[in-house]
Amino acid sequence: IGGGNKILIQSMTNKKNLDDLKNHEELRSICCKFGFFLTDIQSQQLYQYLSVLCQWNKVINLVGTHTMKDTLIKLIFDSFYLYKFINKNLSAFQDNNEIWDLGSGAGIPGIPLRMLWNKGTYWLIESRDKRTAFLLTVLAKIPLQHVYVFHGRAETFMANRQASLIISRAFMPWEQVLDMFYPALRTGGSVIFLLNNIVKNHDQKWESFSQLEYIVDGKKRHIVAFKKV
Repeated sequence: IGGGNKILIQSMTNKKNLDDLKNHEELRSICCKFGFFLTDIQSQQLYQYLSVLCQWNKVINLVGTHTMKDTLIKLIFDSFYLYKFINKNLSAFQDNNEIWDLGSGAGIPGIPLRMLWNKGTYWLIESRDKRTAFLLTVLAKIPLQHVYVFHGRAETFMANRQASLIISRAFMPWEQVLDMFYPALRTGGSVIFLLNNIVKNHDQKWESFSQLEYIVDGKKRHIVAFKKV
């Protein structure tokens, strides 16, 4: 019976591997089918990132998906939509501006976003030790232009500095983010949220200047941007 169990487990493992992405070319092909066109270098970087993420995810719970393909479709595509959103709405973004990615965790949306968009100085802000170690490991393997990791609380990071763009995905309720980071954002700066629900009401000191609704894995998602006035 013991031997039979080993064969069954090995068979399940092999099947899972066969169902997953084989190389960066397959990844690039899947992205193309969904309307996201990557260069060869971008697809190689993304494949390497997904490989590292899935390996780490076996040890610490970084994401809820378990294969590279699922992670690509269910999580990474958010970064692609965010890239399109930023390109359309923040095309005049300057290279000397700071972007803060709050509670970066597994590096989504920030790391895939930086493979496509490299304006400004991008800070991945993460307080948890293991997730910080993961982010540093990724950046050691995949050097990305002007991307840095801050290990600590966002409240500590924001002291005596200002951002031009803040990105938040599941960091804290969006209303709390707007209140907390209002003093640290430049006038005319923007906060972008990746949300599951649409935003209807907000404080008048903020201008809601753009919203995008899209569908990933059969579910509606929203990107909402506020500008400090």
